[in-house]
Amino acid sequence: MTSTGFIARGQTAGRRVSTWMIVNDRWATVLMLAVFAVFILSGMTTSSIGIAHLAQDPSAPLAVQLGSPQWIRSDEYNVGTPIALSIMETGGTPTLTPLSTPADLAHRFSSGGFFETVVFYPGTLLAVAGFLPHQMVFSLYWWLPMILLFIGMPIFIERVGGSRRMGWLAALLIALSPAVAWWSLGPLNTVGYTVAGCAALSAAFTRFVSGRTVTGVLLAVLSGLLLTAIPTVYAPWSIVIGVPMLLATLAAIVIADATWRSRIIPVVISGTVALIFVVGTFMENSASAQALLGTVYPGQRRSGATAQPFEILFGAPGLGTMDSSSTIVSNASEVSTAFTITAVWAFLLVIGYRRFGSWRSNIPLLILSAALALWLFWSTVNLGAVGEMIPLLNLVPPYRTGQVVGILGAIVVSIVLARGPARGDKWVALLAALLSGAITLFAVSLLQTNVIPSMPTLNVLLSGCGVAAGVYVVSAYPRKVWPIVVVAVLALATVVRSQPVLFGLADLTESDTARLLQEYGATARADGTLWASDSTAFDSVALANGVPSLSGFQRTGPDVEEWERLDPDHEFEDAWNRAGGYVPFIFTPGEEIKIETNGFDVTYVSVDPCDLAERFAELGHIASTTELDGACLVEAGTAQWSGVEMHLYEVARD
Repeated sequence: MTSTGFIARGQTAGRRVSTWMIVNDRWATVLMLAVFAVFILSGMTTSSIGIAHLAQDPSAPLAVQLGSPQWIRSDEYNVGTPIALSIMETGGTPTLTPLSTPADLAHRFSSGGFFETVVFYPGTLLAVAGFLPHQMVFSLYWWLPMILLFIGMPIFIERVGGSRRMGWLAALLIALSPAVAWWSLGPLNTVGYTVAGCAALSAAFTRFVSGRTVTGVLLAVLSGLLLTAIPTVYAPWSIVIGVPMLLATLAAIVIADATWRSRIIPVVISGTVALIFVVGTFMENSASAQALLGTVYPGQRRSGATAQPFEILFGAPGLGTMDSSSTIVSNASEVSTAFTITAVWAFLLVIGYRRFGSWRSNIPLLILSAALALWLFWSTVNLGAVGEMIPLLNLVPPYRTGQVVGILGAIVVSIVLARGPARGDKWVALLAALLSGAITLFAVSLLQTNVIPSMPTLNVLLSGCGVAAGVYVVSAYPRKVWPIVVVAVLALATVVRSQPVLFGLADLTESDTARLLQEYGATARADGTLWASDSTAFDSVALANGVPSLSGFQRTGPDVEEWERLDPDHEFEDAWNRAGGYVPFIFTPGEEIKIETNGFDVTYVSVDPCDLAERFAELGHIASTTELDGACLVEAGTAQWSGVEMHLYEVARD
């Protein structure tokens, strides 16, 4: 073929690619996937494991990062990420303390059960992909919920009455919200998998309508597997966000102009798959579930509707200058919320537009709006003891509702914008902008007064003006792309300083101490022995490198039989009957055992190390921040961690 022919074919292929890219939002999807591919290949995350106390030498950490780790994200860097790294190191289950029932449900990993291996596919990914560079696998695990959010949200918004363009607005408002940033992407574990499941279910329905049965069945099965996240991820957020999204999707299918067969079959397949795998997973983890429900905290907790501070509910646009140490009330994570102002924005547009098509076509929007109104009510009105008696709702603490109700607001306002006038309404846009900006200005002013006194006054003014500008441009030009970009930039400004940008896995797996523990861990797993330490920081690095430990982290309820080896008479049960917490040891040679709690999530076990060795024949090593003297202890060297020399001892057996 001549060079002219090659050029002609290349031009034809280029035109086809260009045509394919400009259809709907494909160009945005390709761009998004390219960005995340760069993140994953570079091992980039926003994890805080680069924090100083998780370094071998805090004065010379190995972390390659931009920005500062946030100490308030301790559950992420002390526990969540070490569990993920432990799965990669062992190629199976993480090496958590046997004092706890298995934490499969709490952290969504598999201990080998068939159903949980499928349902907890992110954790399974870590186990099966451990032969690949760990920093890349962990990065994929970290960003997967957000990738699914950006893939699924445009489809979901379109299927429930909006448009794909407005779906990108919703996804950006959610992904760039302070609640997502300050909770280490936690809310996305609900939103990302749920919206992907809803999108797959909608796609299955359209395949059945068009007669493509095979792909319809496959998509329905995929939908069922994705939707298993609703009952298996953090329950309060799943109830607030996941359930309304699923109901709206089902409503959109039911009201569609199609045969009953096309509507029912994908729903039945998806629901059956989800039910089978969820029931199977809970059966495989029944002991853990029962132990968790029986704990003093959080299993027996019930909550009623309680008014949350106005500045917390609506102050998210002003959180751009917040860091872990700037709040005087609660902490940065608890103060952070999604953009609840979107609920006000949506309400004002509904009043201004008035016409949105037929009542029937608005059923999905009405479902989402009703859920938004319900959860706003739950977090703004005091019901006292009455609220604690309302089933399902009493499982959701109102402060958790307030943190994420803005996610529902972002979804609702995106649908309203898509269903409004094609050219917008400048007067409605102006009114919505002024009122939304004024409410934000008031909320952020209260935030400065009551929560973050160090906040610059300029930030207060810019927050109100930024919200007003964003609301106006999107409301006035709802069919344009550039207003969405403007809003994304404004939203990014609220979180850009919130978390570090980390490349790699820092000292947690790359330091000399980490490599030493990898060797110890492999030996201990082979021998069936345990370690114990008096340092939470050391427990984290031991877990990350696959060292089986008696001390560490009790993520679900207690294993009563194991705790009875320490407390046979249940004298200290109130201290150890907890979940989601830490179990550090305090080595006290010559003293009686004592178990205490901080009243929340830490259980302290004070014990003579040799007494501990008698109670646990499988105890093989002890790591202590101080030198210990005991007849059962044989010195085994030292290891530096968190700037402290850890004294290592082997337990001698007769």
